[in-house]
Amino acid sequence: MYKQYLPFAIELAKDAGELIRPYAGKAGQQTLKSAKDFVTEMDLKAEKLIIDRIQETYPDHRIFSEEAGSIGGKDEFEWVIDPIDGTINYSFGVPLYGVSIALTYQNDPVVSAISLPAFGETYWAAKGEGAYLNGNAINIRNASLAEAFISIGDFAKDANKQTNKERISLLENIVNDVYRVRMIGTAAVTLAYIACGKLDIAVYYKPNFYDIAAGQLLVCEAGGAIQTIENYTVIADQKIIDEIAPLLPVQHTTA
Repeated sequence: MYKQYLPFAIELAKDAGELIRPYAGKAGQQTLKSAKDFVTEMDLKAEKLIIDRIQETYPDHRIFSEEAGSIGGKDEFEWVIDPIDGTINYSFGVPLYGVSIALTYQNDPVVSAISLPAFGETYWAAKGEGAYLNGNAINIRNASLAEAFISIGDFAKDANKQTNKERISLLENIVNDVYRVRMIGTAAVTLAYIACGKLDIAVYYKPNFYDIAAGQLLVCEAGGAIQTIENYTVIADQKIIDEIAPLLPVQHTTA
């Protein structure tokens, strides 16, 4: 039912990735977006390419983009896009960034494509059809929490001290129970890597849907799961989610 949209999403992610790749580290004039965060000129150009192509091909579909917000359409299909996920990495020439595109139906991701142009990698999935990297099927890694390579979300960029305290509490709770902790700076890369077994688990504090929409489908189609536990969203093998849940700094209830 949804697979018909996949070739379009894959091509679009690849084209946007090729647009931005040559300019990594030299993205041009930057506009202040919020404290310690910037929108680059290429971010806006990539967004325009993606939005224009969607509107030409699927004029009735709704679109939500990180930069432009909600755009038109009355259909129950909505494209959720992050033109450059990992803008700061991209601006400084760090190759951990990607183009993230998801098609949702009634707010449920059903098609996703993530391009990691610095590595020549394109990940994609359609609901019920599995997950793929450059055409090869991928799966999550079979690991316990003690063996897990974990990624957490970045610290707040808007001077939200309470949010940063929550992330520090998370680190304090989990650091001795996992193999290694990393902060990648982009959900697109993190979730693509979980889907293909390079990482094992992502823990995010109140994530934006546009950051994780494409990646969560990839992980789920690769054999993983997503679970929200109070303010935390955990994406991993269900076994690891069950292991880490008691360690999250949330209110735990007993039966």
